[in-house]
Amino acid sequence: MIKAVIIGFSHMHVNEVALYITEHPEYKLCAISDAVTRSEDENAKRYTPLWNFSNVKNNYCSNYYEDYKEMLDTEKPDIAFVLTENAQKYEVVSECARRGINLSVEKPVAMNLDEAEKMLALVEKSKIECYVNWPVLWRPYVLKMKKALDEGYIGKPLKLRYINGHTGPLGKGAKHRGVSENAQEMTDTERGETWWHKSENGGGVFLDICCYGCFFSRWFFGDGAKSVYASGQNFNTPFGNTEDDFAAIIKYDGQMTVAEGTWITPRAVIPSGPSLLGTDGILVCTGGAENAPDIKCYDIYGKEIDLPEFTFEDKYKNMPALYADHIVNGTPMHEMVTLKANVDVMKLLSAAIESNGTGKEILL
Repeated sequence: MIKAVIIGFSHMHVNEVALYITEHPEYKLCAISDAVTRSEDENAKRYTPLWNFSNVKNNYCSNYYEDYKEMLDTEKPDIAFVLTENAQKYEVVSECARRGINLSVEKPVAMNLDEAEKMLALVEKSKIECYVNWPVLWRPYVLKMKKALDEGYIGKPLKLRYINGHTGPLGKGAKHRGVSENAQEMTDTERGETWWHKSENGGGVFLDICCYGCFFSRWFFGDGAKSVYASGQNFNTPFGNTEDDFAAIIKYDGQMTVAEGTWITPRAVIPSGPSLLGTDGILVCTGGAENAPDIKCYDIYGKEIDLPEFTFEDKYKNMPALYADHIVNGTPMHEMVTLKANVDVMKLLSAAIESNGTGKEILL
């Protein structure tokens, strides 16, 4: 039995992570706790940290510790699932590494590249395992796209385009996996008090959404990026000090990624995921993010190419399932959840943030 704990309720993904842990027969969710936040948010509306805590405590684990370090010392878990604010991740990883406890950290791995590299050094020194949970990695249509790419259906990939967005993590109509209801209406003042809209807490559209574009870029093109140029704006959330919209270009030798993200557009009208242009064709996602997304493949003349019915093992359902298979059967973890790959992702993301701040293309 894998003894798991949860640290942090700041990210609404905690609701689905708690569900996945408790429904898996190899796990026991033995305790939950939080890390001290820099935010003064005391709102308890749906998907806020207070609401997430209440939901997890009432539905998945009632054993709550005020101090997460006391929890680690008392429970001695096998793995901690970390869903804190981005600004808290390095501290929590450090405390777990000191105690020899394995980790799953919600994306992105850290607040910035410096912290990500320090995490890698800590993990390697302590010889623990630390992985990064990317919800998109468990989507069947995304796995199907990568499989079709690897099997050569579009030749060599040349251009990746990724666009993602919604009205904000706590925006109008927001809905997150693991919970059936939409977000409750909030005032601008209430939203402005949340960590999502505070740069000092690791909020903003770059760390929330640009990270996905960097993730896909690293996964599909490898680690050979040459430069990053990005620009962000605060168009519609003046109550916060973070960007709510961005565009970024990641250049390689003979390849390019174009990533866009927004907190100002209804999720229903945003495409469901990435598209890939290759020398022999294109792979595109179909349907909106909420409308049974799938992929289609076309050759360079626009003729649809039939793809096989790719199937994937149950271990690719979610992070707890993959980690359980790794522990029970000794199978390797997916490359893109490893800490080394995620330091590469953070290099791209940090370059995008630096480019936005300086207005310059950042050479890597």
